Amino acid sequence: MKLKYFSFASGVAGLELGFPKDWECVGFAEIDKYASAVLRYHFHNVKNYGDVYAIKWKEISDFDLLSGGTPCQDLSISGKRAGLAGARSRLFFEFIRALKEKKPKYFIWENVKGALSSNGGFDFARVLLEFSEAGYNLWWQVLNAKDFGVPQNRERIFIVGFREGSPPEVFFEPENSEKANELQEQAVNTITTRYRASQAVGTYVIENQQHAQNKPIEITKNQAQGYRVYSTEGIAIALRSNGGGEGGKTGLYQISSKQIRRLTPVECERLMGWKDNWTRYGIDEKGNKFELSDTQRYRLIGNGVVSNVVKEIVDKVILWKP
Repeated sequence: MKLKYFSFASGVAGLELGFPKDWECVGFAEIDKYASAVLRYHFHNVKNYGDVYAIKWKEISDFDLLSGGTPCQDLSISGKRAGLAGARSRLFFEFIRALKEKKPKYFIWENVKGALSSNGGFDFARVLLEFSEAGYNLWWQVLNAKDFGVPQNRERIFIVGFREGSPPEVFFEPENSEKANELQEQAVNTITTRYRASQAVGTYVIENQQHAQNKPIEITKNQAQGYRVYSTEGIAIALRSNGGGEGGKTGLYQISSKQIRRLTPVECERLMGWKDNWTRYGIDEKGNKFELSDTQRYRLIGNGVVSNVVKEIVDKVILWKP
């Protein structure tokens, strides 16, 4: 089944990287300068409509699916928990407006796990009610990226809407084997972006002298705010998210040969299931190609969606056949 889709609050289209290659994008909606540049580089012939508040949906070509992860900072436990009333999370209601005006067959909406508890749970209840009143039957689940082939402990809510018929009764079982539990402690924790001025982009790791015994130790406060390191063996190094660094340093770090080093942007892209160097280049508004700084790449990656998870949702929920 080949679908046409519109990408809402697109970022660098990490969510859409999980779509089948023959699906057609009819448009993006993104205002960030650097994310927009990356979109121009990869999608030469697809229009970016920019500010969703200004979009006249009836003037846009019809599409089968609306996809998007509306800004999550107001719902995140790392943010100020302003909920749906927050300036960024209010974009959710523009997502609803698009559904009501275009009436696509499906939608995929992604957000942080904190959306479940925002405003005592009332915000998420409002989310489900708004989707239902827009005319959709819903499938939703909290999914962790580590259960979908990438070494990152990243929990997100995914909601899929069906305008016609009922969604399939699909439940993704988390990995529960002894080996999976062992690897869980060796998976990198959520790649984060900047939420407050006091926090840095990414995560910090200080060398764990006891790593051979895989024993967690508390890092001293003047080093990494009490965050822990579990092991240097396995598919990834164990990191804690939202690391605060001294002097405003930025980046993600892992242990290599008993030294601290920064995870490269390519390594972070792989933790998202994206193609190597997906965020490396952009095209500016004058049509000139340029290379993004690592700082911008870390930020864009931290705001992204793990494409492996989306691929499984598409295959087993949207493209599911009885």
